[in-house]
Amino acid sequence: MQNTYKKRICIITRSLSEGGADRVASIQSFLFSSLGHQVYLVTVLNSIAYPYQGTLLNLGKMKEKNDNALGRIQRLLKLKSFLKSNKIDVVIDHRVRIKSISEYIISGWVYPRDAIYMVHNSTIERYFPSSKLITRLIYGNQAKIVCVSDAIANKVRIKYKFNNIQTIYNAIDFNYINKLSQEPCSIEGPFIFWYGRLENEQKNIVLLLKAYNQSSLPDKKIKLVLMGSGKDLQLIKRTINNLNLNSNATLLPFSENPFPLLRKSIFTVISSNYEGFPMTILESLACGIPVVSVRYKNYEDSILKHRFNGVVTEPNSSQALSEGMEQFVDDKKLYLRCCNNAVGSVEPFRIENISKQWEILIQN
Repeated sequence: MQNTYKKRICIITRSLSEGGADRVASIQSFLFSSLGHQVYLVTVLNSIAYPYQGTLLNLGKMKEKNDNALGRIQRLLKLKSFLKSNKIDVVIDHRVRIKSISEYIISGWVYPRDAIYMVHNSTIERYFPSSKLITRLIYGNQAKIVCVSDAIANKVRIKYKFNNIQTIYNAIDFNYINKLSQEPCSIEGPFIFWYGRLENEQKNIVLLLKAYNQSSLPDKKIKLVLMGSGKDLQLIKRTINNLNLNSNATLLPFSENPFPLLRKSIFTVISSNYEGFPMTILESLACGIPVVSVRYKNYEDSILKHRFNGVVTEPNSSQALSEGMEQFVDDKKLYLRCCNNAVGSVEPFRIENISKQWEILIQN
């Protein structure tokens, strides 16, 4: 008979703002709470925007006061004490994990025996130390590795020869999205929408700006709205200025609630070089909004299907992306078909379905 003991689960994440992995951690806190588990969260940075359920330890506040070697040791001791005093059964780690010595100490001395390590991106090297030997030593035995897509799981399995890998796709909370999307929208007139971290190396936002500038959308008074924050904020601002897009492209700061803009947009755009299983695509389709996307690395594992719930273009081509955006504006029949197929295409990823998979893993 299946064990139904309710666990004390600690979700550890870089922050609770901006990124898709952060949003997944936020959703997980509600998911596990709804299943009756006791939830705790730990953030490495002092950046809290997404809602969460449970008891929070914000190590970022300590980091801001003291980030030297002594400060890092103090944060490790604080984390170990937090996990021990709250009798944590299972840790779910969403961080990037590239430092061999630090990760060996964290996994072997700080964390409890039962730990789950998330891999959110096709650039799997961000989630493991550079040494394969140390990686297998840390994660090859008792740990469980959960990847957000089958393609990522296969990549990890081939490179590290792990047998403890499982795929659990990201979840969508339709009720949460529908509630937040009813708030007022700050943008008037027709527009297309991009939101996420302003990190051009991955997100290739400059390509999007060039494609939009080449397209007929500005002449048709269809704006480009971008929402986010990150290290390349000034680069994006300079690019908008250099392309003379100041009257057509609007750059908004990060918001924990992009859904009113998302639901009012004509379509959303993905211009990334690589992704995992993007929350932006899930959220857009859940709102009934189709997506124009380049064929990024790991696209093959995407739920986005060309001319079914979106338009997919060749990577690293501003001309191809420009033409893809114009298709949705000019071909009304194609656009409406993709709109009609959007919500149904993400039904399998409802939080009610994904939570069952997590419950089996946690109980076992």
